[in-house]
Amino acid sequence: MVDILFLHFFTGHILADYYFQTSTMAKEKETTFRYLLLHCLIYLVTMIIVILPLFNWQLFFGAFFIGLIHSFIDSCKALLNKYFEFNDLQNVLLYFTDQLLHILTILFVVTFIGLTQIDISYLLPLKELLMYFNVNLKEMLSWLVVLLLILQPSSITIRKVLDHFDPKTSDEGIANAGALIGVFERLLILLMLYANQYAAIGFVLTAKSIARYNKIAEDPKFAEYYLLGTLLSSLLVIASFTIIF
Repeated sequence: MVDILFLHFFTGHILADYYFQTSTMAKEKETTFRYLLLHCLIYLVTMIIVILPLFNWQLFFGAFFIGLIHSFIDSCKALLNKYFEFNDLQNVLLYFTDQLLHILTILFVVTFIGLTQIDISYLLPLKELLMYFNVNLKEMLSWLVVLLLILQPSSITIRKVLDHFDPKTSDEGIANAGALIGVFERLLILLMLYANQYAAIGFVLTAKSIARYNKIAEDPKFAEYYLLGTLLSSLLVIASFTIIF
């Protein structure tokens, strides 16, 4: 049940840090305390909600500890941004360090709970319901986590990493179309991975390239930017699938 507890906490982290945090909140929390406090409260409440099916007061202390450390890490990040100026590469490294620390915090709490042999089990009515419908809960939670990861978090990560390389051409295409294409690309790759159809992934990437063939051929800077985006997008979905499953 320890792995299921991790999936619960990790789901809460993804939801609170990527889906329940607006772009305004993400930007303003670096300079405004009330936005930072609001984000931390949302994070804590989300962590508590995701473990409600595993109702246990000791788990609530774990959720509170994760929320507390999350607040500390985000406060430190806000202070660093306030007193230091970072270049694009440093901002990317800071972003990945921030996320790594949050994940390590969750792993620490889950490991501690596992070592102390705290009782982890679903509420009886929920357990009976899952048994009645013969639901493989770990697989269901794994799918939920992977789907959540390859949508908003992957899009934000790609944007943060590639923003420095964006050639900013006059022909930008349809607004947000690139991000939506990336989402569908990752969903298709995920399905191909699950079906063990690895060769089909090449066809997905080829189909994506056809739409931008002329621009890729005529603009070397855009071609490099496009290739970086495609490779990073593919790497994120493959890494997510491999680690979670």
